[in-house]
Amino acid sequence: MKTYPIPEIPHGEDIWLIVLVTSVRSRRTQQGRLFCDAMARNPTGAIALKVWDEVLSKHGELKLTPGLWGIEGRLETYQERPQLVVSRYASVNLETYREKLNSDPVLPRAYTLDIETLTLPEFRERVGPQLERSFRLGNMRLDQQQRYLEDIAAEEERCYSLGSLSATSGRVLSIAVHVGPIPGFEFAGFQQPQNEFVFGIDTDGFEQGERRALFDFLELMKDFDCELDELVGHNILSFDLPFIFQRCLVQGMQVRPFVNLGEYTVRGVYDTMRQWWLGDRRSRVSLDDIAWALGIESSKTSEVEGSKVFDLYQAGKLDLIREYNLNDVRVTRKIYERMVASFGR
Repeated sequence: MKTYPIPEIPHGEDIWLIVLVTSVRSRRTQQGRLFCDAMARNPTGAIALKVWDEVLSKHGELKLTPGLWGIEGRLETYQERPQLVVSRYASVNLETYREKLNSDPVLPRAYTLDIETLTLPEFRERVGPQLERSFRLGNMRLDQQQRYLEDIAAEEERCYSLGSLSATSGRVLSIAVHVGPIPGFEFAGFQQPQNEFVFGIDTDGFEQGERRALFDFLELMKDFDCELDELVGHNILSFDLPFIFQRCLVQGMQVRPFVNLGEYTVRGVYDTMRQWWLGDRRSRVSLDDIAWALGIESSKTSEVEGSKVFDLYQAGKLDLIREYNLNDVRVTRKIYERMVASFGR
C-alpha cells in the first residue's frame, strides 16, 4: 500500500499515512449513523478524516484521539471538501513518526491572551453631550437617571472611565500573550517551547503605542491556524478579539481576521467564560471568581487590578500594568489547563 504527500493523495486508491490527529469530534448523520470527524496533519499538509462507527468498534478500546497515528483509507469528496475515509488506524510513537517522515510533528499551540485598554482622552468632550441627550430623550435607565440628577459631573466621569470597554471610545494599551502546548499533546522526548510576549509596553515600562502593539501582535499570529491551534482567553469572543480587530480598523490597518467570529462555534477559540457555562453565550463570570473556585492565585493585588489601570497609567506605572496583564494571562492558562483536563476540548 502506497503513501503519498497529503496534497497528492489520489481519489479512490487505498493509501496509508502517518499523521498527527489534532481534533476528534463525534457526529451523527441525518439518518442517525455514528461517525467521527477528525483533522490530521503531517509535514506535507492537512487532511480531514471520517471514521465510521463500525471502524471504531472494530478497534475495540483503541479510540481515535488527538495524537500520533498511522491510518489507512481512501480519499473521497463530501460537500466539495476532500476527506480521507479511514478503514484502519494504529497508534505510533514519536520515534516512528520521525523515522518515516524525517521530521518532528508540528504540534498545535495555545495562544493565551488578554488585553488592557484605556479610554481615549478626546472621548471626555463627547460624554457630556451624550448624557444630556440621553436624559432629554428619556433613554436613561432609572438608576443612571438618579445618579445624573444627583451629580452630573460624577456621572460624566463614571461614563468616561467606562469608555475603555468600547473600541469606539477606547484603545489598546497592551496585549499579553502566552504561547505554549495545547494540553494533551505532550510527547516524551519532545519538548514544546513556551514563551510570553507583551505588546504595547516594553520590558522597561515604556509605552510603544497602539498601532505598534497591534502590528506586533498580528506578526506573532500570522502563522496561527484555526484548524490546528487554539486562541485562549476569558471573554475573548465578546471583548478582546472584536476590540483588537475594531482598533485595527480605526488605525487604518489592513488585517484579515484569523478566526471567524460569526460562526456559532468559533473554530480555533477556547473562551474560558463560555466553557465555564458549558457553552452558554449569555451568562457571565469573572476570571477572578473562577480562579478562586479552583484554588488558583489571583492576578489582582491591592495595588493592581482592572479598575485601577487608568490611575496607574496616569501615574506612569506602566511596568505594573504590564506585569498585571501578564499575570491575567498566566491565570487564564492555568484555568484553561484545568478545564481541558476536566471537560476535554
